[in-house]
Amino acid sequence: MRQTRSEILGRALRTAVRNPGRTLLTMLGLAIGVGAFLAMVSFGTGARASVMEQFELLGTRVVYIWTNMNRRDFGGSARPLTDFDVEALKREAMTVERVVPRITEVQNVRSAQTTFPTKVTGTMPGFVDIREWPLLVGGMFDDTDVQQRAKVAVIGTTVAQALFGRRDPVGETITIGSNLPCRIIGVLTSKGQQTTGEDMDEIVLIPATTYEAFLGMPIGYHELMLQVRNIRLLETGMVEAVPIMRRSHRLSENDPDDFRIASPAQAAQVARFVSTILTGLLMGIAAVSLLVGGIGVMNIQLVSVAERTKEIGIRSAIGASPRQILVQFLAEAVVLSFTGSMVGVALGWVASSLVARAMAWSGNLSVLTIAGAAAFGTSVGVAFGYLPARRAAQLEPIEALRHE
Repeated sequence: MRQTRSEILGRALRTAVRNPGRTLLTMLGLAIGVGAFLAMVSFGTGARASVMEQFELLGTRVVYIWTNMNRRDFGGSARPLTDFDVEALKREAMTVERVVPRITEVQNVRSAQTTFPTKVTGTMPGFVDIREWPLLVGGMFDDTDVQQRAKVAVIGTTVAQALFGRRDPVGETITIGSNLPCRIIGVLTSKGQQTTGEDMDEIVLIPATTYEAFLGMPIGYHELMLQVRNIRLLETGMVEAVPIMRRSHRLSENDPDDFRIASPAQAAQVARFVSTILTGLLMGIAAVSLLVGGIGVMNIQLVSVAERTKEIGIRSAIGASPRQILVQFLAEAVVLSFTGSMVGVALGWVASSLVARAMAWSGNLSVLTIAGAAAFGTSVGVAFGYLPARRAAQLEPIEALRHE
């Protein structure tokens, strides 16, 4: 009594269709498990990518130095960050490609029609290079503008829209504070919001010398940004900057650092590590639901074997071998598991797409991830379906025929 594969699968499909309620219950557990697994992978990947994007907004090869002047927990007399520090770092730091200072305060910025309070930053031309912030239109001020204390400005898209609407702002004049008119020479591309809710496009850049001359810098720069020559030199650059800053600030051996130094890459590494752990945890929870679905397959198949004992006895009596009965019940487990896994793939894809759209992050699932989840779900179902199939194959034909 030989059967082809098509006959075996056809019989398995007919059995599934003949018992729709049982079939749906069997598939439901696996569908939920596979869907939850894919959704968790998507959520973890999307959240991790979103966090990484936030850190990349601050630059990928950047080291930040801040003064401790405004910190209450600092016991010593902290010195401000000055051009002397900038020159020392440029001169002595071998791993540093550029050093850019920055001072930022909120100022009222006025056009002919509108006043808009926003962050005004005094900095150097290299600011856009360090922050990897290209311009949408126009250009950045240069070293000549810095030397001449030129009254020029580069603005963010939020400021441009608030002050000029849809008009091209390049060439227009804005007034910063009470007495600093600046001609707009460029508009930065939009970077959007950080996770803190801060709008990064609410910014006006002017030369640091212009800022100092007209707005004042009583406590020096707020921070120094160092860009290392290679991402692999990030830790080396941080270590190298410490003794240079200590010498620049004339600190003795026993004096504590009156500055802080850090890099977004460090926080990004921690965030990546934490998100990887959380993603793994969520995937583990989803895998448990897959096992629950597999147990459901086993239980339903055991019920099916009990109900079809007489059928098994008849097939054995007319020549079906235990192996053929085993294969038949395994085929039914394959059909149920595969169909349930496909439904789960659809559910997971829909859930991940909806959440990704709501959270504005990338929730795309790779073909490999989808195929792996489907294969895992099918394998779990088949593995749990083996015990009922084996029980069916081991039934004695005479005992099976006597079963009522």
